[in-house]
Amino acid sequence: MESTPQASDWSKFRGHGLRAELAIVREIWSQQPRSVSTRERLGGLIERFAARLEVTGVTSLLAVTSEHCEGFIWAKTRRQHNPSLATAHLRRSALTGLFAALCQVEPGFVDPTADLALPSKTERRVRPLSDAEITRVRVAALGRVRSSRRAALCVALAEASATTGEIAQLQWRDVDLGSGTIDLPGAMPIQPRTGQLSSWGRGVLTRIHHDVRPRPEEFVVPRRVGYADPHSAQAATANLLTKVLSAAGVAGPGVRPGSVRLWGARQVLVRSGVEAAAGALGVTSLDAARRALSVEEDLQ
Repeated sequence: MESTPQASDWSKFRGHGLRAELAIVREIWSQQPRSVSTRERLGGLIERFAARLEVTGVTSLLAVTSEHCEGFIWAKTRRQHNPSLATAHLRRSALTGLFAALCQVEPGFVDPTADLALPSKTERRVRPLSDAEITRVRVAALGRVRSSRRAALCVALAEASATTGEIAQLQWRDVDLGSGTIDLPGAMPIQPRTGQLSSWGRGVLTRIHHDVRPRPEEFVVPRRVGYADPHSAQAATANLLTKVLSAAGVAGPGVRPGSVRLWGARQVLVRSGVEAAAGALGVTSLDAARRALSVEEDLQ
């Protein structure tokens, strides 16, 4: 059985083809704090990038230029549509991760994406829900959608600043009902942290835990049949939150599943300031936290 190439094998595989070099980069990625779903999604994009390079005759990652990268970032989708800004930024993130790993083993290598600027993702701007909206969302989760128990659990965890990816991963061992906190695993670029359940969310989890008596290793939000892998479980979580928002009559520009998480972080901001809010969101940049929470200058 052939062993997986290690980062230390770079000099041996360097220049021996894109696939050999890519295997080493993927090994470096496996050692970084990314969720399985994120790693699989970015890895799939890198495989498509490598296939595109092979078609154009590029045989080494060291020969990749900014033009190759830009061509991939703005390439049409499989349905021959122009990529959305969100897709372009995701492709850029995959390439940035690829070349960041390459920089670790190739001294002097210059990331060909370093000078590639993309338009701001203004079309994907997500805003926090208001207090009135979160009340409507809670009501909808408890009775206006199918799988109301799963819906209520998703909303409760999102209110504690969990991302859809984190919600799909959380087990009951990560929940402390006594303190009303949850251990959130994070996923690049979101940092691991402790989330604080709202009083409503704590009540939801407490009642369900009392009724179900789950084992510590069980997922807090049960995975539906056919949604066993992390990526599909995350997609199912996002879809369920979208249905709850729709059932609550909460819609409009900037309203997405992440709006629930931002509402929770906004509560932290009001109570404890922007640094605590950034911590709740799992970001290290205070400016990023301010932008995400739409903080005006007089609130900073």
